[in-house]
Amino acid sequence: MDYYLITFSSTHSAITAQKYLEGKLDFHVCPTLREISNSCGISLRLDSSTYEEIQEYMLQFPLGIEMYTIYHVTSSAITEMK
Repeated sequence: MDYYLITFSSTHSAITAQKYLEGKLDFHVCPTLREISNSCGISLRLDSSTYEEIQEYMLQFPLGIEMYTIYHVTSSAITEMK
C-alpha cells in the first residue's frame, strides 16, 4: 500500500503538526521508519491524502518548511518529496 509519511525535526514540531492538521487531513501518529534516521521518532502517516493536499496544508505550517519532510512510501521504495 502506498502512503505518505511526514517526519519532523523535533517532538515539538510533531505535536504542533498534529494540532494544526486535526480536522484538515486524516492521519495516524506512528513511529518513524528505521530507514529514515533524520527525525524525532514521531511521524504522521496519511493513507488517503494526495501529495498536493498534504503540501497545500504543510506550506502553511506555522513552524516552517524546515521543520518537516514528506516521504512517499511504497512497497519498493521510500522517496523524499521536498
